[in-house]
Amino acid sequence: MGAESFSTITPTLFFGKGFGDLPAEAKFLRPFAVTGLVGVGIPSRAGTTTVNDEGELSVERHPHTLEWGFAIEYSLPYLQAFVQDVGLREPFNRMIPVVEFAMSTALDRGASGTTGTVNPGIIWAGQYVQLAVEAVIPVNSRSGSHVGWIAQLHFFLDDLFPTTIGRPIFGK
Repeated sequence: MGAESFSTITPTLFFGKGFGDLPAEAKFLRPFAVTGLVGVGIPSRAGTTTVNDEGELSVERHPHTLEWGFAIEYSLPYLQAFVQDVGLREPFNRMIPVVEFAMSTALDRGASGTTGTVNPGIIWAGQYVQLAVEAVIPVNSRSGSHVGWIAQLHFFLDDLFPTTIGRPIFGK
């Protein structure tokens, strides 16, 4: 069926920094934020052996990988609400331009190099829903040869249903 016969576990460290604490002279830089991650992909098997129709064996090695990436975003809602009202109206006052970098670097077992994508896009964040669209641009030929795209529709269930599924499970 083509399903992989192994799993990969990736313990990951996430980080982020908003720039809302910059001085007044740099007020238009305050809406910037950087988020990211770094982790190690640990496969459950070192390799997979397969036999083709002619009876020939082939071994696919599964290397450990360094998974890393970051995103840079500029929050127009933060700009409008906390820095300065620059006159943006709907729908632009709820938009967040973003560029994400998603990378994977092979560490061992005969594999080497980095693959990944750069994903520029835009997010529109409403009160009950978030919409996003990004281009997916390969960083090299090993990452792919064509530009793709990602779209997201995210419902904020806790805001849509605050008295039922939006309530905490434990506590008040």
